[in-house]
Amino acid sequence: MSTAKSDKNSNRDNLEGDIKEAVETDNNIRETVRCITLKAFSEGKLDFSEISQIANRVVKGAGLGAITHGRDGQDKLTNAVAGLDDALCSAAEACKLAVEEASSHVNTFSKQDLDRAINDLSELEAMFLDTLKEVAKEANETVSDTLNDLVRHGRVSGTAVGQKTTEIATLLNQQFSERLSDTVTAGVDSAAKVTSNLAYAAAGFLDALGQKLNQKSTSNPAPNKSK
Repeated sequence: MSTAKSDKNSNRDNLEGDIKEAVETDNNIRETVRCITLKAFSEGKLDFSEISQIANRVVKGAGLGAITHGRDGQDKLTNAVAGLDDALCSAAEACKLAVEEASSHVNTFSKQDLDRAINDLSELEAMFLDTLKEVAKEANETVSDTLNDLVRHGRVSGTAVGQKTTEIATLLNQQFSERLSDTVTAGVDSAAKVTSNLAYAAAGFLDALGQKLNQKSTSNPAPNKSK
């Protein structure tokens, strides 16, 4: 196993604990969870499977950290989930940038590839809410009730990532749908290669985007909203 892959696996193993500690220490929970999650997203490739696994660990860690706050744990968990929602929005933005770059190569990127990318983006909100629901099944009563309340609210009122992906899908269709070729029918291997390349490119864009957001946050520290 390469050193890079070993480090990545080690970071993933520590992710749940890092999130738990962030919620326990109660120091700007939403922003801290966002930063930790963005770092995890930017390592390797940013595909649907990776995002789903990371989101699951983030929610589990947040639940474990919230327990230590007793009755106040509900608010802490809600802030942590909001941090995950924020990170998913950034991930969606990074995917948009990757698609925009790929779309400039019209000979190797087709409307079918665009449709696949947009479809993956459109699934992010459902994955987010499903993750909350799945973790709720194994959590204690307080955590479970909070997560299920967030799921119900998200399905009625929507989520930040749901709004973001809808905006991005509309924009990408407007920008590229008409000028990309309908005649390019990639085989399974070619389609998988395009998807993989997009995932790696998105992770790179997210890393750069995350650094900019962190610099902005450091220069303009937000008030602690976790209490």
